[in-house]
Parts: sequence; structure tokens; C-alpha cells
Amino acid sequence: MRNVVVLLAAGSILAACSTEKFVAGPEVTLTENYKYRAGLRGETIHPDTKWWANFGDRNLNALIDEALAENLSIEAARERVKAAMSTAKIANNAYLPQVDAVAAAALSGQRNKQPVVVGTQIVAIPGGVDAVPVTKRKWVTNNTSSATKGLSGSWYINPLGWKSTKEREEERIEAEREALNAARLDIIAAVADAYVNVQGLGRQIEIAKRSLEVQNETADITIAKVEAGSASTLDSTRAKANAALTSSDIPALEQARLQYINLIATLLGKTPAELDSLYTKYNAVKRPRVRFSEGIPADLLRNRPDIRQQERLLAAAVADIGVAESDLWPQLVLNGNITASRTANAGKVANWNLGPSITLPIFNRGALHAAVDLSKSGARLQYLAYRQTVIQAAREVEDAVVALRQEQMRASRLSTAVAEFTKAEQLARELNDAGTTEFSDVLDAQESLYGAQLQLAEVSKNLNINYVALCQALGGGWAGEDAETYELVVKK
Repeated sequence: MRNVVVLLAAGSILAACSTEKFVAGPEVTLTENYKYRAGLRGETIHPDTKWWANFGDRNLNALIDEALAENLSIEAARERVKAAMSTAKIANNAYLPQVDAVAAAALSGQRNKQPVVVGTQIVAIPGGVDAVPVTKRKWVTNNTSSATKGLSGSWYINPLGWKSTKEREEERIEAEREALNAARLDIIAAVADAYVNVQGLGRQIEIAKRSLEVQNETADITIAKVEAGSASTLDSTRAKANAALTSSDIPALEQARLQYINLIATLLGKTPAELDSLYTKYNAVKRPRVRFSEGIPADLLRNRPDIRQQERLLAAAVADIGVAESDLWPQLVLNGNITASRTANAGKVANWNLGPSITLPIFNRGALHAAVDLSKSGARLQYLAYRQTVIQAAREVEDAVVALRQEQMRASRLSTAVAEFTKAEQLARELNDAGTTEFSDVLDAQESLYGAQLQLAEVSKNLNINYVALCQALGGGWAGEDAETYELVVKK
């Protein structure tokens, strides 16, 4: 026992000289405000903010609820959380006492031919008679039974390794939970984006079909005027070409719309054929009734699940350094066993053995130090990934804010253009009917009006898409089923 104490003391000194507090990198800092501001007033977005409800669309709300319950990516993320918990149990179990129950029984025997007395025989001897045993060689079996039962165990005593392993596994579990939150946010945004595209393309299809009806009527009028001699063949040809060109837009728009519907089916964990006829008709998606402020960049550190995941992975990587450093310390193992046995010859016997053993790494300390350095490199790499995620998140918010602002200005100007082109088209018709302008002016006005209406519908769709992108970039809406965890962890 005295030798064990000496080795422990020497190993502790060596290990203490080999470990130091590790810092993966400088603290990640963000600017006080974003470079671009959306100019929106209102509350900032939080993980428990159901921003999609501001569209006021019950179909969208129902789709998102179904996706959160049925999406396969979310289900896979949930399973990875369970797997991380099981991995943690396995890793932590290595530092707990290992005790096994032992029970054994044996039956041994021997079979051979031995002389066996089968009777006696009276024989005459000098002075009288005597009984002499009569023997015969027969097969004889001798059996011996034994039974043993007991306990054997060992305990790898490594407090530093156990503490670091426990911290590492807890952080990895939390990282998987944040990955689940990130999956929820991604699916919410993907469903909202696809739904807005479906209905926005429906609006464009509606505009194209209405314009096509007008252009077909114009073509028929032009043909009649050509026959009456009041219009040229060129006017008739242009009118037909405009109608054909507008008609060619409809299949492309319908193709894109159907593909987004198929995407929604996939996000719901269904095949496209399983999705109902919810989208047979176009339903306009209104602008969000409530606008949110973009807040400040520091909010991202609390709200974005991908940043929170990287932060947890960084903490796990730092804890893994402690696991590697624990191997530099003396390895103390407490072994013991106790057994009780019973044999036919010796009867009941009890045996026990208990004592420590210690191993001090000497010649392999170079490899152990390399393992520590490898863990430190892993932590530095994880720090860089964390920092990159923060920078990327800030950029996504800036991009969404810029897109939202520019599309708002574009929508305002296009609304003016549509209003003016509508007046121009009406005026061109009136002037042509009065004979004061060429019919080609009517065709030009119709073509310009159709193009402006289509652009305005595209911009209106993009405004809602940019709203979705901004809410996703700000990390809003993922809390849902984990709202209690959010209250405890994020808001404390």
C-alpha cells in the first residue's frame, strides 16, 4: 500500500505539470447594431414567436403543425438526441464500479473396472475352516460434484476523467437538442416559403390567364378590323403573337407551382400523390399583419439554434481535452472478488481478494501528450466553426433586411407603374376607337400592362418570402414543444 501512495504522488505531480487551462480563442463579439435596418417597429422575434401566424392563413398554420409532427428530418433529429443519451450512458459507465455475479457448477467422475466382493466361500484350513471373499471385476463409477458462486468487480478510479467525460457527454446531448431545434426552424421556414411560392405563382397564373383572355379578344377585334380595312395585317399578326407569348408563360408558371406543391408533400413526410387537393385553387397570401423589429446582433447568440449548437459542441470539445489529460494521471484500479464453493470432499469454503493496482504512464507519455494536443486542435477547429456560424448568421440577417427593404421600394414603384399602365391601356383603346391613334399603341399598352402586373405579383410574393427569410435568420419560432426548456435555459 505504501508503494501505491508513492506512485500516486509522483504521478499526480507529473500530470499537474502537464495540464493547463485551455482557451480555444478570443471571445466572439458582435456589433451593437446591424449595418442595415428594416425600419420595422414592434417586438423582437424570440424562439417561441409563431411569426407565420401573422399571415392569417389557416391552411399555412395547419401545414406547419403537420410538418412539425410528421417531417422525417425532425424525426431523425429526435432519434439522434436519444442516441446521444445512450452514448452518454455508455461513456459514463466506464467510470462506475463494474461488478459481475459468478456462479458455476461441475460434476466430475471416473469409470473403471475394479474387483468387487460378490460373496464368500468356505474353505478348509489347518485346524478348521475359513470364509474367503469371492471377488469379480466390474465397472465402477465414482462421481464428484462441486458448486461455486460469488462476486467479482473492479473500479477504475479517475475523478478528472469522469468529470470531463460527464461534461462532454452532457454538452453533446445539448448539441443534438439544438440540432433538433434547428431542424424544426428549417422545416417551418421551408413550408412557409414553399406555401408562399405556391400561392404567389397562383396569382401570376391568374394574371396570365386574365391577360390572355383580353389579348385573345383584342386579336379577334383586330381580325375583324383587318377584314373591314381599318387595321393592317401587321396589327393582326402582333395581336396573335402577344396572345401566344402570354399563353406560353402559363405552363412554366404551373410547372413551378406544382413542383412547390410536391416539395410541401415531401416536407410533410408524404409522397406528392398523398397530398390532398388543397391547392386546386389559388388563395392569396396576405402581407403579415404584424411586423417585427430585427433587434440587435447579440440576440442571435440566444435565438439561433445553429449558433447554440456550435456553442455546445465547442464546450464538448473543451471537455474532451480534460478526458485526454486524465490519461496522464496514474491509473488507479480497485479489484476484488469473493467466492463461496462447496465440494464433496472439502465441504464449504469461502475465498476473497481485495486490493488496488496502479499504473503510471512513463514511456508512452509522448503519445498521451499528442492525444491532448489533438483534442486541443479539435477544440480550436470547433471554435472556428462556432465563430463562422455567428458571422454567417449575422450576414443572413443583413441579407434578409436588405432584400426586404429593396423589395418594399420596388413594390411601391411597380404599384405606381401598374396603375399608370392601366390608365394608358384604357386611354389607348379610347383613342383608337376615336381614330386618333394607331392600333399598335393598344397592343403596346396591353403588353406593358401585363408585364408590370406580372412583376408586381412576383415582388409581392418575394416580400413574403423575404419576411420568412428574416424571421428564420433571426431564429424565431423553433421553441414549440421545447418551450419549457427555452424558458429555463435561454431566458434565465
